[in-house]
Amino acid sequence: MALMTILSTLVVTASAAHAFAFAPSPPGFVVRSSTALGVSAGVFYTTQTGNTETVAGYIAEAADLEMEDIADVEDDEIEELDTLIVGAPTWHTGAETERSGTEWDTWLYETLPDIDVKGKNVAVFGCGDQMSYSDNFADAVGELYDLFEAAGANMVGATSTDGYEHSDSKAMRDGKFVGLLCDEDNQYDLSEERAKSWVEQLKSEGAL
Repeated sequence: MALMTILSTLVVTASAAHAFAFAPSPPGFVVRSSTALGVSAGVFYTTQTGNTETVAGYIAEAADLEMEDIADVEDDEIEELDTLIVGAPTWHTGAETERSGTEWDTWLYETLPDIDVKGKNVAVFGCGDQMSYSDNFADAVGELYDLFEAAGANMVGATSTDGYEHSDSKAMRDGKFVGLLCDEDNQYDLSEERAKSWVEQLKSEGAL
């Protein structure tokens, strides 16, 4: 009799354990990998000739993100994201401010001050012509960097100057570019690979 009681107890216990182990998770309970960052991000750009849009496309494709012209972006879109990838051409060569000749020139000074970007990851990119404008290569990227940094953003994505032939750039800090710089006029064949490598770098920095 005692043996039968023990066996019955073992069967019930085993059945309960089996039911617990295979019971479905309750609604709303999600198991996440500890390595999945779940970062929300977007690519925002302006363009004059189409070059910066091309590079924005390379970045968006490599990162599997949407891209949008900053002129079409609502303020709340920016505030809802963890990471902003922003790019501009350089049009007003040698200018101290409003260097891109695009919507950024207004947005940075009139819209950005009213948007909370404190603590957001921001990576900057842009295009320039290092042969024709060697002393001012992609200067507008430096302006993007300075103003987002001043607004409290966490700036990421600095890159090496190796492989470029410019003389100077306002997009340089401590011997490195503040972001991804591409030259669709003279090194168009390198842009896509540079964009892919940069996206991997941003992932390693925890921005994507």
